[in-house]
Amino acid sequence: MLEYEFFKNEIGTTYLSIKGKWEGLNELGSCSIDYVEEILDNLIKVLKDEIKDYDFGFEIYSVECTKEVSKVIDTFDGWKEIGEIETSDVYKLMLDIKELLKSNSVISKKVEKSTFNSDQVIGCFFDGEDLYPVKDGYFNWLPSDNSVWYNSFVQIYDKRIYIIQENVKVLSTFRFYKKEELEIIAKKYNLKIKEENSIFYAFCEPHSIAQFQISENDEFAVIYSLQGSNGPESIFIYKVINKEII
Repeated sequence: MLEYEFFKNEIGTTYLSIKGKWEGLNELGSCSIDYVEEILDNLIKVLKDEIKDYDFGFEIYSVECTKEVSKVIDTFDGWKEIGEIETSDVYKLMLDIKELLKSNSVISKKVEKSTFNSDQVIGCFFDGEDLYPVKDGYFNWLPSDNSVWYNSFVQIYDKRIYIIQENVKVLSTFRFYKKEELEIIAKKYNLKIKEENSIFYAFCEPHSIAQFQISENDEFAVIYSLQGSNGPESIFIYKVINKEII
């Protein structure tokens, strides 16, 4: 049985907390509301026998669903099967995540307006606790509490993009892109392409073992990776793209 609870952090934001064997599924709380609704639509079709199976995931874990049971797969550990959950429980979890995302929406925390006079400084990164300048790339440890760094954003002057929450897609052919689309993005932003287990990923050196993802809104796009042995421990921001000047 899938057991989870909700808790509030010090600024009153509610978060999903799954502990134990299924703790990795907490990453589903980082999905966009549009993706969660897409997942729910397909899970209903599976449960009603309208489609035979459906798989989804976010960064590390894939959930492979049939009408009765769903297998949880660790894609970073040789596609190892973690275990099985009743698909009805997976559906309930995604319903609760949808309500969580709707109630919290995008968190705004007061931070001083950033100004940049140097051509090298392209923005700043707020990790939930402190504000850091972003020059030609950025790498640093994240706060230990994921409920804190989940609120991370990149800010340019008075405009922000909440990179963990806004329209996030992993730069791979596993779910979001076809190989041709990934190659276009890689060429545009000077990334490389690698293949693992018939899945193609975009990457750059020396961060070749990380999965890169892109977060976008109408004004900005940020390419970054969350890195760590058992979960996100640090962040590498590869590129910040200001759509207004490209």
